[in-house]
Formats: sequence, C-alpha cells, structure tokens
Amino acid sequence: MPLYMDCHDTPGIKIEEAEKAHLKDLAVQEKFHVKYLAYWVNEDSGKVFCLMKAPNKEAIHKTHLLANGIKTCNIVEVEGGLYSAFMGKDLRNREDLVVDENGTPDGGYRFILNLDIIAVTRLSDFIDFDELKLPRKPREAAERFILKNNGNVVNQLSYDRVIAVFKTPESCLLCAKEIQEEFLSHKVEYTSNEWNFRFTMGLCIGEPVTTTDDRIFQQALNQSMWYCKIAENGKIALPIEFQEISVLCRTEMDMPDITVIDKSDQDFIRQLFDHINVNISKDNFTIAKLSREMGLSRAQLYRKLNSMSNSSPVQFVRDLRLKYALNLIKEKKLTISEIAYELGFSNPSYFAKCFKKKYGISPSKIKVEV
Repeated sequence: MPLYMDCHDTPGIKIEEAEKAHLKDLAVQEKFHVKYLAYWVNEDSGKVFCLMKAPNKEAIHKTHLLANGIKTCNIVEVEGGLYSAFMGKDLRNREDLVVDENGTPDGGYRFILNLDIIAVTRLSDFIDFDELKLPRKPREAAERFILKNNGNVVNQLSYDRVIAVFKTPESCLLCAKEIQEEFLSHKVEYTSNEWNFRFTMGLCIGEPVTTTDDRIFQQALNQSMWYCKIAENGKIALPIEFQEISVLCRTEMDMPDITVIDKSDQDFIRQLFDHINVNISKDNFTIAKLSREMGLSRAQLYRKLNSMSNSSPVQFVRDLRLKYALNLIKEKKLTISEIAYELGFSNPSYFAKCFKKKYGISPSKIKVEV
C-alpha cells in the first residue's frame, strides 16, 4: 500500500493528548484498511504529523474522523526513499511516538540547506552540462561537510543543486558556514585556468506537511531555493527564526557574510517569486508590471530587492531566466531559440549574449548526455 504523511493543526496540543488520539486511530484503522506507523508532536507549534500506509487518502480521512472526530489539514503521498532522506531512521516509543536517541520527542521539523554552485568557464569549445551546472570538486567537498555535520544529502530531488537535511538548526548553520569558509579560503583548489565558480546558500526551517503541500517538505524546499537565489555570491541567506530557536545560531548569524531575512522580508520574497514564476515566460513582463502587481513603486521595489540581494530588479529577473534556461537545455526538448522565447527573451541573440556573460560560454556549446 502507498505511504502517506498528514498534518493536524492543533494549538495547545500536549503529547499525552496526542498519544490518546493515536490509540483511538489504532482501534479503528482496520475498518478502513489503514495501518498507522508513527507520529510526531510539536507542542511549540501545535502541529501533529502522522505516518501511515493506506489504500488512499479518503481512508485516512475516515479513520481520523471516526476515531477522534477531526479532519486532517492535508495528506501527501510519500515515496519511501524520500521519506527516509528527510526524516531519517525514526526511533519510536511503545506508543509509536517518534523520539531521538535520548528519548526526547522528535517535533518533526527539519532544517534544509540548499546550495547552488554555478561554474563559469573560460573555455570556448563544447563543454559538459553537468560540469557547468554542478561542478564535481566543490560538490564533493560540500557533501563531505554535510556528512560531517550529521546531515543527509537528498539526491532524489535535484540534479542542479545540493540539498541537505539536518535535525538541528545548529548543525545546519554550522555546516553552511564550514562550506562557505572552505570555498572562500581555498577557492584556488576548486578552480583552474578553464573554470571558476560562484555559490550561494539558502537555509530554511520546514515541517513535513503544510496545508498547501503536494509533496513532503515542499514549502520548505521552495523557501530555501528562494533564499538561495536572493543571497549574494558567496553568502548564506536564512530566516530570522534560526535566531529565535537557538542561542548558538543567534551568535553565529551576527556575521557580514550572512543575510538574515526577517518576517516581513519573507512575505516580500514569497510574493516576488510568485509573481515572477507566473510571468517569466512573457516577453511583455516588465519591472513596471512587477511593481504594480506587488503594490510597490519601482523605486520601492528597487530599494527592497537591492538591500537583500545587491541586485536591481532587472538583473534579478534576467538571472532567474538564465538559471531556468539551464534546466530547459538539460531537457533537450527545445532549441536554443525556442528556449529564449519560452523565457521571455524577445531576441535569441540577446539571450545568447546574456547567457555567455553569466556562464562564460554560448548556450549552443553545451553538451547534454541523453
């Protein structure tokens, strides 16, 4: 049977109450052919997450409704390998509550590190796509630091970036800082006469399932990617919540090479990417239109975005289009000209010029293995 996770928004919930509710679920699960496996309780946020096998989502709804008279906020189907990558090997007490090695309840939240490494080549001949998008040497170094800090690399999710998951905010942030220091202080070891590279990191706190997710940790993955794109070259961007939950993080985050995103800026970033993603393929999508849709003047949009990313709105949107272009090149479904038009460039020659300026090579010179 398929594997599912769900979430319940229950402000003020206590572990003892969740244990009783779980026992009631177990008492009726066979009626709907559901098997409850584990659950997580986060008393601070009032969230409860359940893991179960079931024939479908409707069966899960029915068990919760019959057992406890409650509805789930959302249910997502989970691929087993992806579940293990995010949640790790869960230890459960006799009531199926997930706990850590010390027996302390696991609240279910995880800390996501999103690392974007983009090579810039000085070669003029054909080059391999994979080496351009995710250079081998810096990627392998980053993965070593992730393992050192008890993180887990989620290889299933992306071929064009490194995504890692941690159980504590401290291990996530310390890992990011170690990667940053390694890349900045030993950059010559990862480059050559033919190659250079840029990198950014976005960190995020995530819950397994939210009310809008279609897959596990979807919202957190989106946010970490947004922060990765907001960050300046060589910097780490992360939400202020890291400071609020960890004294160590509060100290480590007070550094010039870290961008701390407060709650109002988090809303701004979400709206920014929502509007850009809807309009990015339109050649008539202008900064004036983006400003209007966000309810800001062009000057306000410029100041807000520049303060976080040191980039103008025009540069920012163009860079996003060029990053998306790499993914379309990888898919090999469109010609270079078609990719240019698909991403809102009115002129393929201008697209090729911008691409070469960013990556050091013409898009037509990239080799992609079938």
